[in-house]
Amino acid sequence: MSPTSPQPSDHERARVRAYELIQDLQATDPNAATELAALAEHAARRGWGDVARAGVLGRAVSAWYCQDGSALTAVATLIERSRLDGDQVMLALGLAMRSDPSVSGGDPATTTVRDEDLVKAMVLLEPADGAELERITGHTACGNALYHRGLFELCDEQYGAALVIGDSQPPGSLDFVLAPIMFNRAEVQVAWASMLYQLGDQVGVAQRWASWKALSASVTSFELPEAWRVELTALGLLLGSMAAEDTALAARRLLGELSYGDEDEPRSVGLLKLAAAVSDAHAAREGAGAAAEAAVRAIDPNLHGQLHDLALYIAAEIEAGGAEGAGLRYARRQLSVHWSNRLASLGSMQSRVQAERLASERELLSRHARLDDLTGIGNRRALDRYVTELMRLEVATVAILLLDVDSFKEVNDRHGHLAGDAVLVGIARILERSIRPSDIAVRLGGDEFAVVLSNADLDAAIERACGLLAMIDDEHFEDASPDLAVALSVGVAVGAPSRMTELRGEADAALYRAKAGRGRLVHRSRLAVA
Repeated sequence: MSPTSPQPSDHERARVRAYELIQDLQATDPNAATELAALAEHAARRGWGDVARAGVLGRAVSAWYCQDGSALTAVATLIERSRLDGDQVMLALGLAMRSDPSVSGGDPATTTVRDEDLVKAMVLLEPADGAELERITGHTACGNALYHRGLFELCDEQYGAALVIGDSQPPGSLDFVLAPIMFNRAEVQVAWASMLYQLGDQVGVAQRWASWKALSASVTSFELPEAWRVELTALGLLLGSMAAEDTALAARRLLGELSYGDEDEPRSVGLLKLAAAVSDAHAAREGAGAAAEAAVRAIDPNLHGQLHDLALYIAAEIEAGGAEGAGLRYARRQLSVHWSNRLASLGSMQSRVQAERLASERELLSRHARLDDLTGIGNRRALDRYVTELMRLEVATVAILLLDVDSFKEVNDRHGHLAGDAVLVGIARILERSIRPSDIAVRLGGDEFAVVLSNADLDAAIERACGLLAMIDDEHFEDASPDLAVALSVGVAVGAPSRMTELRGEADAALYRAKAGRGRLVHRSRLAVA
């Protein structure tokens, strides 16, 4: 960081540390979960909602990696928390995790729901607006879910989107989260190429080989664990062998250098054995069949399904000895059917994403039609829609607060219309940030605002109104114009949502009593009840 760069705040340092700990959770660091829980608790006390939500994400990731059966419940908590907080990016991240078969399981009955989650997540992440760490993590989760579906094209796009966001940040600042994405993207090229190789598409294999080499060159700038570097080399040797380069000698040399004692064989062992087998098969070397069988045994089909299938395919080709036996013809037919089904799934997913984009754009236009142009909060249309939804949900009681700026014409006449606009915007901001997600604040027109509180009785409504008036009275409107002080009058009414028209009339009558000085004094403002 240069001497002139602003130092990150405590909040920002905590946010970055939370995501570092989430990466540590995936590396099975035994202390990461405890530190993250403490950090999330501290963030909640400080009002750092994004860090607190990262703590919820950490619990979901931990449950996922522990495979203790609680992952879906933890992810559901993340989704609900993000919805309540209005965090679209974290909502997308939660939906992407829920859509991943490795989290939700492989139950065919849930496939449609999981696909809907994934489509929604991808579209929610498309607006590029801040929250870089969260968006990077969200795109990565989408990429993971797409990889498990074999939709390599879309998976590659999601990983690429995450890396583009990372490129916009100071060099080195997010390496801890970008390096695994680079590795994942390189791994995708190999899995993708393995299917193309079996289909005889050497042009496609060459394209994946070119992409892998570009990615591999970028990965060298990151600090990677030694096991990652070895596996990356093994992936490169395997893809090179599929691209008709003879990598057998290099693969066997690296195999001889690996040391793992009594520990489980690293994944790179199977990859290197397969790289040697593919090259041996190309060169028609003696012992190629034994090499292929050794690769079949070494590659875990649960971790590298496509590569295990490739090893089987190579072994079958060698076994056939150049003849078109029934077994090999059957394998090729099944592969062709699988590829056709994959392309159909890819086309379906792309169509659904486009449909979701259009629906999202229509919703955005509709939402803008329900927003006040000056203040950005809801307008009368938004209020009508909100009340309709309350009645649909059979909410029993609501409270309506009608707020009006006292002597607003004098504010405009003495201080100017720009200052008057600043007052209206300031009031709107206070109302918006001071209500629950289940409530609504709108500008009805001019200097008149309304707040509707769901499931609120009269005492709660009066308490909320007093709190709002106190905050508005304490606002420094003199920043907009010297000596500018603002007071409001408020009328309150409580009743059923179906009586909203009558309630507005009652609150309006109470508002006029407050304006006439016959209401309760709250700082400079007055409040009256219907």
